Amino acid sequence: MKLKDRIKSFRRIKASLLKRNPKNWRIHTEPQHAALRAILKEVGFASACLVRDCKNGTFELIDGHLRADIAEEEKVPCLILDVTKSEANQILATFDSVTSMANTDQAALDNLIASISVGSEDIQELLDTLSNNASGMLKSSEGKDESHLLVDSFSVLIDCQTESEQVALLKRLKKEGLQCRAWIS
Repeated sequence: MKLKDRIKSFRRIKASLLKRNPKNWRIHTEPQHAALRAILKEVGFASACLVRDCKNGTFELIDGHLRADIAEEEKVPCLILDVTKSEANQILATFDSVTSMANTDQAALDNLIASISVGSEDIQELLDTLSNNASGMLKSSEGKDESHLLVDSFSVLIDCQTESEQVALLKRLKKEGLQCRAWIS
């Protein structure tokens, strides 16, 4: 099988100039921000962001949104891909997902973690979580079949100015018999 090489070039591009992909589906948590900030501070960049050449002098992120957000005004390493928007969407949807399909050799992970010494509490917390939860994460990823939950759902999102406004609105809508829940972002 002949595999295509879609990497056109490697450049360091100021992070703030990279267009964020509006279809990025990853939600980065504060613990993830803290851990990556600590890793970048302690180790530095060890992988490149994947970007699509938009052919107009701009580059759109496919992978590396959080790294670019953290780097802000610094230059970040980027692999420039020669892909269409549709191909970029395929990569965006599957790139990390394929990696997460791997199983965990808990003993090998524990040995690796035991061999690492870090200077950051955030990195140590991440390593502890990996050591304690890797086998649990694998079991939870296998999970039970819940495909019966995949039904059409129609939602309305209402932005409230304050928490008290949100609570009052929820009470009113529930009193009217509507199924609703609070969402904080």
